[in-house]
Amino acid sequence: MNTKLLIVDGHCSVGKSSISKSVYKQIALTHDVYWLHEECETHPIRHQEFTFGELNTTEGMELNRAGMLQKWMAFRDSIKSSGKVCVTEGCFLHAYDRYFIHSLWNEDDIVTYSSQVLEVINELNPILVFLYRPNLRASLEKAFLARGKWWRDLMLRRDDLHVYFKHHDYVNENSMFAAIEYEQIKMMQIFDRLQCSKIKIDTSEEKWDQYSQEITTFLGLEYGKVDPHPCDMQQYLGTYRWQNGAETEEWIINYDDKNKCLYTSLFWPYMPMRCIADHVFELISFPVELHFQKDKDRMQFSVHGNYDWEYNNQVFSKT
Repeated sequence: MNTKLLIVDGHCSVGKSSISKSVYKQIALTHDVYWLHEECETHPIRHQEFTFGELNTTEGMELNRAGMLQKWMAFRDSIKSSGKVCVTEGCFLHAYDRYFIHSLWNEDDIVTYSSQVLEVINELNPILVFLYRPNLRASLEKAFLARGKWWRDLMLRRDDLHVYFKHHDYVNENSMFAAIEYEQIKMMQIFDRLQCSKIKIDTSEEKWDQYSQEITTFLGLEYGKVDPHPCDMQQYLGTYRWQNGAETEEWIINYDDKNKCLYTSLFWPYMPMRCIADHVFELISFPVELHFQKDKDRMQFSVHGNYDWEYNNQVFSKT
């Protein structure tokens, strides 16, 4: 495999985390590799992204260009020094809906910047994967059920400074859906103009194994089926608590009979879990593992991973 950097990108709810993690596991079968979730601790690109200047001034965006290119250079050098393949998600084209919708850059400016990033990382032989869904609204509506009202409110919050509303009036939340769909269209147009090794996948049918296999084959690797580790899931069900000073945090684990898996409702109502080793579960789509053990007949677990939250290395005990 020639590439040292795989970027899995696209809009929210199209499956970036699920697919990037799955492909990472495929690469790990034969190569040294690491995976960066876009919300991991101090992501080399996502951390303090586009904070070098104002988004609405020429001078500010030139500062952002220079600062971001320096970040990509440092990222490139860190991958080279590691000797490993890196799989990362959502920190390239995803900048469009995070920053460019409020900036003064037009599509040509964004393509120029994106091409400069590709020049910086060219020696890594990067591959860009763009995930999309023609009916992005339906995808978001489904994601709202899994992620909760707070995420819905975040995505549909009125945004009069959005580039879409330079030529369209805001009426109601349908206007924000239209603006989000506009973002995906622009991201795809930018993707289509970039000169690099790339692949585009419609994930509407949510055939995750199929998409992972398609990308793995594109990488020149043989796809290997990775089955869940066998376990008795019932023993892990229940409410777990972490004593955080005067505060008590609860972590509830339930069983989904339809999908035959454990899930938790921590900050999203539905976060599926998968057994990967004896008494070890991962949160699917997150860089987080729960390591279970019994302490005086009481089940407990410790949290391990590279995710930007306060639960890392903490112990939760069953009530």
